[in-house]
Amino acid sequence: MDEKSGYESEEALLELDGVRKYFSQESGLLAGVQFEPSQFPPVSVDRETVKAVDDVSLEIQPGETLGLVGESGCGKSTLGRTILRLLEPTDGDIYFKGENLADLGGEELRQTRSDMQMIFQDPQSSLDPRMKVGQIIEEPMRAHDMLDDEGRRARAKELLEKVGLDPRHYNRYPHAFSGGQRQRINLARALSVDPDFVVCDEPVSALDVSIQAQVLNTMEKLQEEFGLTYLFIAHDLSVIRHISDRVAVMYLGHVVELAEKEELFENPQHPYTRALLESIPVPDPRESGPRGVLEGEVPSPVDPPSGCRFRTRCPRLIAPDAYDWSEEKWAQTRAFMRAVKRRTFEPMPAARIEAEFFDDTLPRGEPGSVVEEAIDLVAADRDAGEDRDDEVERWEAATELLLEAFAERSICARERPAYELESEHGSGKHAAACHLHR
Repeated sequence: MDEKSGYESEEALLELDGVRKYFSQESGLLAGVQFEPSQFPPVSVDRETVKAVDDVSLEIQPGETLGLVGESGCGKSTLGRTILRLLEPTDGDIYFKGENLADLGGEELRQTRSDMQMIFQDPQSSLDPRMKVGQIIEEPMRAHDMLDDEGRRARAKELLEKVGLDPRHYNRYPHAFSGGQRQRINLARALSVDPDFVVCDEPVSALDVSIQAQVLNTMEKLQEEFGLTYLFIAHDLSVIRHISDRVAVMYLGHVVELAEKEELFENPQHPYTRALLESIPVPDPRESGPRGVLEGEVPSPVDPPSGCRFRTRCPRLIAPDAYDWSEEKWAQTRAFMRAVKRRTFEPMPAARIEAEFFDDTLPRGEPGSVVEEAIDLVAADRDAGEDRDDEVERWEAATELLLEAFAERSICARERPAYELESEHGSGKHAAACHLHR
């Protein structure tokens, strides 16, 4: 049992079950415009739902660091804020020490927050420039009625020393410190109420690389000393590898892979994770090998793809079961489909398209007929008098034809994947949301 919290440590400290966070936003010409009631009659605007976090379930064990990684806009920070109830969850349960935070409110929630703190990304804007460092660190203790004035002052100075700063700087203002020092102040403030769980929202991304290492080492030392549990959010995989015990990979509101650190880095099982790892810069220019290139843009969270969220950018989209074709012809068709959708080639005669993408041999049967029709739509041998709108319409029609015939019939589009795999580099669970493991 954890003596400080009285919590049975063999159980998960934090458990998320089907957590969702949706935002409703107005769209259209007058979206976001405010009118006085007397100015105009009511104006109707469309409302769209942004699915920032969509059905996330995971556990965090006491004393561990779970790294959460993904591209910007994938929902990492929103998930962290939702866990702490800084944002209200749309649906799902958030269990902290066995108690469902989604059911708490008022004084109960306020008391629980002393056990859950957050370190923000920007070390400058998260500190009040009008307050001295000592006041900043003492503020959470005052909010939770901890200690008297003398006790809070003593604890603030002790924490300044713990995070690697001089306690004599107690009366200085934030502007007198560097970025790395400010982040240490943020860390001291988070620790002032003796929390069990800290959400670290990209805490070193705004710092120089040399300073990053110092702050990360300080965080690891404090974790061991205070028995802390971290949710560490970052987009830098080298930082995640340095500090994490397990890693969750997030894409468009979903966790697509979850495994122990070494297992995930040495044996990635989701195409998105592989692409992220292959995109890490290599310091030795003589090193050669495949580099991960994620094609296309992240789809809108207002209208995310069905089934696997990553399928619209996936280089390993699974062929529809309804068709019988070779791996080679499916790979060629997939490349052609992506090229048409993104319009990455200039219009050319049909014969040249067939030669460039299919080695002069189209797939057999129905797939070949579909591909032939799409080639005919985008081929250059058209009337010279065709206007721009007609050309755009043809490319859009070809894209729709290919997607409906192939992409939308794939299991990747029809079902949301979730598979538990055997670990090769550890004993923990390895979860991957990819139908390649069916």
